[in-house]
Amino acid sequence: MKENIMLLLQIITIDFFTAFGLYSLLFLIVSIFTKNAALYKVDNEAAKFISFTGLVYFAVWIIGLFVFYFESNIEAQNSMLNRMFGRYWFGIWAQPILWFLVTQLLRIKRVYKNIFLRLLFSFILIISIERFVIMMTAFDDDYLPGGWTMHRDLDIYPPNFILALFCKILVFLLFVGIYYLATSKLKMVLKKKAE
Repeated sequence: MKENIMLLLQIITIDFFTAFGLYSLLFLIVSIFTKNAALYKVDNEAAKFISFTGLVYFAVWIIGLFVFYFESNIEAQNSMLNRMFGRYWFGIWAQPILWFLVTQLLRIKRVYKNIFLRLLFSFILIISIERFVIMMTAFDDDYLPGGWTMHRDLDIYPPNFILALFCKILVFLLFVGIYYLATSKLKMVLKKKAE
């Protein structure tokens, strides 16, 4: 059960939150050059989808806390409670609450249409607090190896990286389309029941 919860949280954060941040950056660039109504409709649905995904993430995270607590031994339970409510409690609570707040603020039309907030939220969803700390320490002079290059240690080449980001955005838009079809079908069913 623990592994399933961790996998679901990773899928949401990496495949949806990060992809929405990348999509938002791409949308802001494309919207400078074109004012197509369909583009703005897709963006509206993407904001609704990521807000829904934020709710799912927070619910799964809370459920995960209880599952991890009750499936652990007494020593691990005490350690978990100490981390959650002890001296460094913000390390546990800050990132999930930040992601939840950012995704729920995107429900407000004035917020998701504001370019500055949208850029800020994109970076918050792409770069977590943990990733930010890792990047800051990795680029510090004391931690750089002498012959550091991007191509030597990693198999990340710019064309592959750009293609991977583009595929991540396309998969995200596929899920936005599925979400749109499901919610529109649900609205039609509820409308027929009301009549």
